[in-house]
Amino acid sequence: MPAVEISNLSKTFRDFFGRRRVQALDGLSLNVNAGEVFGLLGPNGSGKSTTFKIAVGLLRPSSGGVTIAGAKPGSLAARKATGFLPEDSTLLPFLTALETLKLHGALAGLTRKQAADKAHELLERLSLKDAAKRRVKGFSKGMQRRLGIACVLIADPDVFILDEPTSGLDPLGAVQVKELIGELRKQGKAILISSHLLGELENVCDRVAFLSKGRLLSEGTLEELLREKDVHELRLSPPTPEAIRALEELAREKGLNVLSSRAPMRTLEAFYLKMLGDKDQKP
Repeated sequence: MPAVEISNLSKTFRDFFGRRRVQALDGLSLNVNAGEVFGLLGPNGSGKSTTFKIAVGLLRPSSGGVTIAGAKPGSLAARKATGFLPEDSTLLPFLTALETLKLHGALAGLTRKQAADKAHELLERLSLKDAAKRRVKGFSKGMQRRLGIACVLIADPDVFILDEPTSGLDPLGAVQVKELIGELRKQGKAILISSHLLGELENVCDRVAFLSKGRLLSEGTLEELLREKDVHELRLSPPTPEAIRALEELAREKGLNVLSSRAPMRTLEAFYLKMLGDKDQKP
């Protein structure tokens, strides 16, 4: 049984008189398995957030349905199984970070000791240890996002639904979140995620789906969707000029077109981490 099963899901928003105004979802069907990271991609208005809100019971579908670990969204079983991070974290500004996590732990059914132990562990993991006793209202957007992620993690659910989890984070914070997602995958958790930063999803997702106007355009693994079959890339080390010229000449002798021959560029994220990744990060 899939951890998340979305079956022929449709949602129509209507005005006060019952007239159809927006068709947010139109027959969407997807499955997310345990131990899998599934990414939803699409422009604003494609139906990603609507799908998430239906999955956690905040909206009712017009037709079709969703199950979370076999349970109906909004039911006690589904709520216990799900950790939901909305696009904008809503935190109580007058509580400290530690008090916030203890509260979420209590709501998840943890004992006081369990909640306190888990809270300290997560504050350390998300680089918020030094801010544990600061009130949330003084946090930056990135710090609030880290705390929101910790609030989702404290209950240790089986299914995570993450809407723009790295919003407001600096590159090091984004990498930290991606590492956390990888750890959750290894633990057998099911993760449904969306992001406008395509590079982030490319680094963590096992499968992705492209949505447009509430409809599924394409779905598959990154290997299936991104691998170019009509070209081949060869990386050499050390790249001596003589070896490069010899290989280019050999390719031409074989009737092949040399489309490019140059040193590869690292990503900006990789260079940022090389420069700053080993430095202490203060929240």
